[in-house]
Amino acid sequence: MMKNSAADEWNYSSNGIDLSTDELHVWRASLDQDRATIFKLLALLALDERQRAEKYFKSIDRDRFIITRGVLRKILSTYLHIAPYELRFIYNEYGKPSLSADQNSCALSFNLSHSNSLALYAITCGRCVGIDIEYIREDFATLEIAEHYFSKDEVAALKSLPMDQRTIGFFNCWSRKEAFIKAKGMGLSYPLDRFTVSLAPGEPPALLKVDEDEQEVGRWKMYELKPGTGYAAAMITTGLPVTLKQRNWSE
Repeated sequence: MMKNSAADEWNYSSNGIDLSTDELHVWRASLDQDRATIFKLLALLALDERQRAEKYFKSIDRDRFIITRGVLRKILSTYLHIAPYELRFIYNEYGKPSLSADQNSCALSFNLSHSNSLALYAITCGRCVGIDIEYIREDFATLEIAEHYFSKDEVAALKSLPMDQRTIGFFNCWSRKEAFIKAKGMGLSYPLDRFTVSLAPGEPPALLKVDEDEQEVGRWKMYELKPGTGYAAAMITTGLPVTLKQRNWSE
């Protein structure tokens, strides 16, 4: 069950779901689904996805992988007008999926992330995009972890926060960094301490610095997402600012 804030904007509705070049759609899906829905989503997966699902030792992890990938296929099919089970994915050397070129004449780009019981999907055209959602855990948000993964400026910014804001500051930073490296398509091979993002609660989300390329910051626009109580999330994309439309997925 998804918990919505008073400022919930995840119910955007319109006539159809056409995607213009100045829009970015973000879908939110619950990973708590009944067996009938999981069975339907499993039927949509390709053989390699089913094989990946079977490698999960815990049934909850297996089910959530099936839901995450099945929902992705359902969402993409609404834009491409191709049956979900017919979609073909290709993967770069770091494992990032994209659509097969012969099925993607509209240059659709996507990225997905899941944590605990929620998944987010970013859909856009002709842009690089990365998205990340993190379930907030106070036991994980330590200075020791920050000093290992964050840039020096981020660690200093985190230490400057009042103690009661450090956990959300930590996960603001973590989700924004993950969104960026996912947009770059290089996964954890991209050094996390070689770029800096904003993290203070109430501060606009932003890519502040990329050590190797001073011009890189100007290519990106970052957005804070509020998927529900107990989560931090961020999305980043190239190009001019977009109109963000947020939707809930349901079977």
